[in-house]
This record gives sequence, C-alpha cells and structure tokens, in this order.
Amino acid sequence: MQLNRIIALVLVAICFVSATFGIQRRQMDESLNLKTLLDRDRLELVSLDGAITGGRASASGAMAVRDRLRELIKDKSVKGVLLSINSPGGTVGASKELYEAVKDLKEQKPVVVSMLDQATSGGYYAASPATKIYANAGTLTGSIGVIMSGFNAKELLDKVGIQSQTIKTGPYKDIFSPFRELGDPERQILQELLQSTYQEFISDVSKGRKLDLEVVRKLADGRLYTGRQAKDNKLVDELGTLDDAIADLRALARIKFGISDAIELPIRRSPASFDRVLDQFLSQSNVSFALPFFDAGNGNISGAIADRLTSKLTSHQMQAGSYDPPILLMPSWVN
Repeated sequence: MQLNRIIALVLVAICFVSATFGIQRRQMDESLNLKTLLDRDRLELVSLDGAITGGRASASGAMAVRDRLRELIKDKSVKGVLLSINSPGGTVGASKELYEAVKDLKEQKPVVVSMLDQATSGGYYAASPATKIYANAGTLTGSIGVIMSGFNAKELLDKVGIQSQTIKTGPYKDIFSPFRELGDPERQILQELLQSTYQEFISDVSKGRKLDLEVVRKLADGRLYTGRQAKDNKLVDELGTLDDAIADLRALARIKFGISDAIELPIRRSPASFDRVLDQFLSQSNVSFALPFFDAGNGNISGAIADRLTSKLTSHQMQAGSYDPPILLMPSWVN
C-alpha cells in the first residue's frame, strides 16, 4: 500500500515536471517565433488620426506618431513606412515636429503617405516631405495657411455693467484680450507673426514637394483641394487606395534595399507601446486623486503610472488657470 502511494507521488511529480518544461518550451518557441516575426524584413503602417496637437491624447495622436517615426529610423528590420493620415490639421509646433520626423525618416527608407478623408493644413504639412503621397479622388487636402482668432466681448460686457481690470508688465501682455478691442499696433504684430509662420510653412512644402516657392505660394491661399485637384497641382503624386499605396511602398523598398521578389516583405500595423496605451487611458479618464504610495523613482510600472498621473494632474491644473491668447493654428474648418 505504501509502495503504491510512493509510485503515485513519483508519477505525479514526473507529470508536473514534464508539464512545466513543456509550457516553458512552448513559451520559448512562441517567443522565438515572435522575435523572428519582428526581426524579419517588413513594412510598417503608422496611423495619424485627428487634430494635431502637442498632447499625447492617443496612440495615433501627433506626438505618439512622431515618437514612433523617430524609432523607425533606427529599426533596421523595417524597410519602408506607410503613414496613413486622416487629420484636419492642428497647431504649428506639433505639425512641424511631424514634418521633421517624416523628412528624417525618408532619408533612411521610403515613406509613402496615404490620405484618407482629409489631410489638410497641418495634416498636409506633415505629409509633404514623404517619398510619395497618395490620395483618393475625393480626399480633402490643401488648406495651406495659418490662422489665429479670438473674440471681442467688450460691448456685451458694457451693456451688463461688467468691467475688466488688468494689471500687466508690458503693453502687449494682454494682446487678444476678449475684454477690449484689438489695437492697430497689436494687429500689425500678430500679422507679422502669422506671415513669418506662413513663410516657413510654404518654404517647407516647397522643399518637401520639390516645387518652386512661388508655385506653392499661389496654391497656399487657404483653399481646399480634392485629391484629383491636388494631383493636378502636384501637391500629391498619385490617386489610389491604401492598398495601392502599400503596393507602391513595397516596390520602393525592394528597389531601395535590393530585396528579391521571392521575399514576402509583409506590412504590420505599428504596435502601441506601454506609454502610448497609458497616455490614451489617462486622456479618457478623469483623474482626481494623488498617489503618495507610488514609488516613481524605481523605474517600474507603478512608477511610470505615477509619473503619467502626476503629469496629467499638472496639465489639468495649468489648463484651468490659463488665460493666454490663442495659439497659432494650421486647421481646416471642414468637419
């Protein structure tokens, strides 16, 4: 009886060890297969969606896309990048960041842009230095220009007896205040600021598209173009779908790196990093508590979460007390 128990325990132990080694071997094989998949020559699809701003609202937001494009410059396994853009534009600074990232990436490997519903103003700015730009015939693009707007509520406030009291350190510190009219000197200052930014915008488009600056200037009066009109004006290269853009990118990558047609060269959607997923989660959450129990200095996940939450709380507080004038925008007003 005792011998049977010993034999049973030995068999259980053998089964347990076998199962453990089997699981570990399978996990190792899966890891190796995943590593092989990630290390093989391939293309990568990066999506830019929504308004272009300096915040990291989502994994397909401007700054997350900028960061990913920068990472792909050094990724030797990625032989070409498809940038899918569906954006009405946004702020000047973030649009410029994207422009520079696309330009630097193009110097290392082909970058093909596929425009979806719209890629206007700042969205077009980001696309302009790409190796090749595809648009659908009905895509809205163009809207090349810069805008700054505000409102004047002085007459309304006077009617209800409300007066503004402002203490400032310089005559232009409350420029664009909604409580008074905009003076001629202020209007001149803002117009010069806009013209300086506009000049850089069209200069970058001229370089990115290899068009004469005066040609771009004539096209850059703020108007929208369909994809077909944009092609006629050389703002885009081809009319076609996302699949057409992928096929062209694959051909460009084969030529650039001497890759045989026998090699598959698949395309993979850009993965979201932990930081980008966390940013997206926080952007959709109302965070209203402190985290004194997190150790943010250990470099662990809880520390990273604490850092992100702290940043989120700080940004909310800054936004709540901000009375600065409107920032320069590169938007299209088409919804």
